[in-house]
Amino acid sequence: MERLAEWAMEYKRVQEREAKRNVFLKVLYTEDYRFLSLKLAIAALVWFFIGGAFALMLRSQAGLASTGIPMVVSPSYYFQAMTNHVMDMIFGMVFTFVFALSFYMIPALNGTRLVKWPKIANAGFWLNNFALLMMNLGGVQNQYLFTFLNPLKASPTWYIGYGLMVVAEWMEIASVLGTSFIGRVKGKLVPTAIGFIVMDMIMMALANVSVFIADMWSLFSPIGGLGINFFGVPNAEVWKGLFWFADHPLVYFAPYALSGATVALLPLYARRPIYSYRFMRWLIPVLFVLGSSVYVHHLGDDPWPLVLRDIFAQTTTALIAIPFAAFWLLFFITLGDPRKLKWDTGLAFLYAAAIWNIIGGIQAEPTNPVQAVDPTIHNTAWIFSHFHIMLALYSVGGVFGAVYAAGPYMFGRKWYSEKLSWLHFWGWQAGMGLFVTASAIGGFYGLIRREVAWAAFYEPYYQLLMIGGWVAGFSLIVFTFNLILTLLYGEKIKETDIPMWAVLSIAMERYGLRREGYKEEELPVALPADGMIRVEEFIRATERASSSSGVQASGTQAKGEGFTKVTESKADADLKINK
Repeated sequence: MERLAEWAMEYKRVQEREAKRNVFLKVLYTEDYRFLSLKLAIAALVWFFIGGAFALMLRSQAGLASTGIPMVVSPSYYFQAMTNHVMDMIFGMVFTFVFALSFYMIPALNGTRLVKWPKIANAGFWLNNFALLMMNLGGVQNQYLFTFLNPLKASPTWYIGYGLMVVAEWMEIASVLGTSFIGRVKGKLVPTAIGFIVMDMIMMALANVSVFIADMWSLFSPIGGLGINFFGVPNAEVWKGLFWFADHPLVYFAPYALSGATVALLPLYARRPIYSYRFMRWLIPVLFVLGSSVYVHHLGDDPWPLVLRDIFAQTTTALIAIPFAAFWLLFFITLGDPRKLKWDTGLAFLYAAAIWNIIGGIQAEPTNPVQAVDPTIHNTAWIFSHFHIMLALYSVGGVFGAVYAAGPYMFGRKWYSEKLSWLHFWGWQAGMGLFVTASAIGGFYGLIRREVAWAAFYEPYYQLLMIGGWVAGFSLIVFTFNLILTLLYGEKIKETDIPMWAVLSIAMERYGLRREGYKEEELPVALPADGMIRVEEFIRATERASSSSGVQASGTQAKGEGFTKVTESKADADLKINK
């Protein structure tokens, strides 16, 4: 309990410094974990709209013309928009959402409410946005990057921007990892949700090393455009190996962080602990190893060693389905009968994300591990069906679920309109569902991606993609409208020092771990049952203990009793919180 009081007093000093800053200064720099998370989430939403605008340009052009005749954009701008769409959606929207989720959940779950190295976190945030703008302003040269095989000549601003973006990600990752270690207490387990997020950050930090090398190799070569030729033109096979070593783990960056959020929020909806925290914790190292190795299946048509290209790629790509299947098995067992659940849009998005991830896995597993099929599949609409299932419906949909569930505690207000939230849910599922279904069927019939013209036979599929994209875009506008109304007019909720979702989540985990045989002293730090950290009472209790002539144990007991009142370490104490 002393540690919670120490963290609370430090957080009070943070709040005192924050009170001296106006809103504009807080946007530039903040130390408060909630405002930092909100700032990142809003920035991610802005990039969502920018990347979505590029997507709707592509989908509208493709849906209105099969011959390449410019109806919305020219053929040259078509591929430039495709490159910008990918960059903005993945690195602008998804990555920023992941950092927002991490900076909010970790300090809440470990009870510190503190951000480690906030200057690095804020600087990384702004550097990342600057880097993305550089990449977006690369001009027509950027049309090639996602058109043919890498490495290819892009704008110098793209290579510089990409390098700066990786540095920015390292800065934010360092702050997230440091934040997790603030709450590390010797001898006690880290909450499972934090374990997933920490693993995710370490995997991405290591993976970024190789893509940074590849980016600098291109920048300081004849294709970099700077005229600074430290290196020759990159070897295509080596370059792609460096590129995909990072750029397939990045696909798991959102899912792994989302797994942590799901572990934290799932017991709140199930009203009971996760079926097995021990098994869930073992999934963390397994996912780390497999998530870092499946990239090899992107090199299936390159002259890499047989053991690496075929055997290793096929094995790891097939095996990664196992821990995900185990995760969702625990998910559904914990929730139990869906008819007995209290449904809201948060749970609906999380539940739908689980179903879509299973569908995406079933879609990919028969093709991606098979080298005779994989290179062909990767050049059709089948693959971007799979990608949008995993990114838009699973990852982003799951993040929406986490925002709906934990958002009110971050905003201090209830969601303004439940009807608007459900309209967002069904619009997103219908729009993106139509998109991935049409692209999967079209890809099955040979709809080639990365083209501006195609046989008229495929045009109906592109028209369905256009309709699905616009429906999903409309649902995002509904979400944004509801968010603005919530921030301005939402009903205020009773604020506690520690968000109650975190209090309940940790209480459930402590009970579940105790039930599975973990020792009391190993359990994660208990959070006060009412979410309030009474620092003044703790100080008075400490003064009484130090002035008394009793034994040290009595003083320690007095401190604990004056501090939280209901933080007993027995199972029934944790359980009664849920009532």
